[in-house]
Amino acid sequence: ATANTSTITTDRDALLALKAHITHDPTNFFAKNWNTNISFCNWTGVACDVHRHRVTVLNISGLNLTGTIPSQLGNLSSLQSLNLSFNRLSGSIPSAIFTTYTLKYVNLRQNQLSGALPSFIFNKSSLQHLDFTFNTLSGEIPANICSNLPFLEILSLQENMFHGAIPSNLSNCTYLRILSLAYNDFSGAIPREIGNLTKLKGLYLGANRLQGEIPREFGNLAVLELMSLAGNNLQ
Repeated sequence: ATANTSTITTDRDALLALKAHITHDPTNFFAKNWNTNISFCNWTGVACDVHRHRVTVLNISGLNLTGTIPSQLGNLSSLQSLNLSFNRLSGSIPSAIFTTYTLKYVNLRQNQLSGALPSFIFNKSSLQHLDFTFNTLSGEIPANICSNLPFLEILSLQENMFHGAIPSNLSNCTYLRILSLAYNDFSGAIPREIGNLTKLKGLYLGANRLQGEIPREFGNLAVLELMSLAGNNLQ
């Protein structure tokens, strides 16, 4: 019981750390909805496991919040879904978030986040959905990106500042349904191994500096519905 109380306190403190890292809250969301007089499991945007009272979902999207993401969110050790999209959060993405073994869904779309992607992301086998669209993230995508992401279904890095080659290892993410790398600075050839992603429905590689031919292996993408390659140097 003591251990359980301790972990519950850890979750509450992690949420309060997030609140403390917000410097501008135009709708007074936290003042109205995150009252320490009631259980954090009843706070708006928070969902908990019924039996263990641990945070499993954190969703504070679309609130125009200004601030940074605290590393303490990594202490939410039962977190499955994190949605901080459509705010104005800046700074880097803390590596600690991706030490959580249960994490499946991460949506940080449309913020002002910068820096490289934490390497911890690429060892988190539980991940199914990663959306970092519309930020100012930079650096290269690791060559082994899909070595430990066997269940990843959505990878969206669109509208950032990534550069370098598109890794051929993406073919190891065999469950990918959406791959969006458009509006970056990727260069080199399109990996023919992408043609092995037979579950792919959406492929967006436009507005980069890709060269060479469209791989004929794309003919293997039998369930593909949408593909955009515009704005490159393809031949």
